[in-house]
Amino acid sequence: MDGFVDVSVGLTGFDSFDLHATGVAALYLETALDQVGTEAFERFLDELDAAGGDPGRLEGETSRDIARAITHLWYLGVWPQLARSVHTALGREKANVPFTVSPEAYTEGLVWRTFHGHPAGAKAPGFGTWSDPPPGAPPVPRVTAAGRPVGKPEEDREEEFQGDIS
Repeated sequence: MDGFVDVSVGLTGFDSFDLHATGVAALYLETALDQVGTEAFERFLDELDAAGGDPGRLEGETSRDIARAITHLWYLGVWPQLARSVHTALGREKANVPFTVSPEAYTEGLVWRTFHGHPAGAKAPGFGTWSDPPPGAPPVPRVTAAGRPVGKPEEDREEEFQGDIS
């Protein structure tokens, strides 16, 4: 399974610690093998190795589509529909339709981490965290219920108020 995670690091841009922490790596490896077959998966690994681990340098359509599918799986928890030509070339007997691998796959999708989000109704961020800006967000001035900035001296507020009327 570590080999699959190592390949996935190159596909997703996340490190192996983050990918292992999702707890779905074994499930994703099993899904990929089930969907494309062991032989095609090993050809994909060989071609990726020959490309120096850079999925952008893959030349075979089947390997590029497998790389795309594994990346899609990590980010969204969904095995995507393969290209029709790849589906035919693999001789798949399964329906070529996208599907969510498991409920955990939805909550552990890497997409949530890209914008510091949380899957609604599935993984609570914690009480009161809604009041804090996401990490890296630019500062947003806080205002009172009356629309005044918080933390400014009272006289500044009155000047602003006077300025707004005239």
